[in-house]
Parts: sequence; C-alpha cells; structure tokens
Amino acid sequence: MNDFDDDALEGLFAAARANPPQVSADLQARVLGDAQAYMPKAPRQPWHRALWQLLGGAAGLSGLATAAAVGVWIGVAPPEGLPDLAGQVVSNSWPDATSDLGETDTTADWGGYGWDMEES
Repeated sequence: MNDFDDDALEGLFAAARANPPQVSADLQARVLGDAQAYMPKAPRQPWHRALWQLLGGAAGLSGLATAAAVGVWIGVAPPEGLPDLAGQVVSNSWPDATSDLGETDTTADWGGYGWDMEES
C-alpha cells in the first residue's frame, strides 16, 4: 500500500481532469451507428390511438366527458346561489356591483362579471 496524503492525491485528480481522454469522431460515429442498428423499431400508431392514450383511455375520456357535461349544465342552468353568467352574456346585461344579483344594469362596467355579492 502506498501512503499518499490528500494533497498528493488531489494533485493526481487535478492532472487527470486537466487532460481528459478524447474519443475520435470516427469511433464515436461507429459506436452510435451500431447502437442505432440494435435499437428496436417501434411501430407507428394511428393518430386516434395516440389521442386515446393521451386522454388516458376509457377512464380519462369518461372523466373528461363528465366534466364537460357538468360545465355545460352549470353554464346554462346555474344553481340558485350562482349568477346566470350565460344569460348575462347573451342579453349583454351585467349586474351592477351595488345592486342585487337579480337586477340588471346595462351601464355597469365589466369588472367582477357579476360574481361579487354585496353584504347586507
């Protein structure tokens, strides 16, 4: 066993880092060519199968369809506590920030979109 102190060992590491080994471009091209030849060829999928997998299959698509249906349902017929945003967009009437949600004012600005509620 050789007795090296840390400074001598660090000097050897620094010398090795100063001159790293270089791979020739020809050798690198041959190695990459061989690696490419051994890689398996993946069959190309049709676009609808790729889309099906992207959406998560049957479970993902059913969740997406449910969320879309609920979004349309709430947008067209909102629950009692929510303002009728679709009706306001169609009729171009926005509730005033100081008025009750049932009253409409066509001169109100677009801030809040009717989602703000006045405290009593």
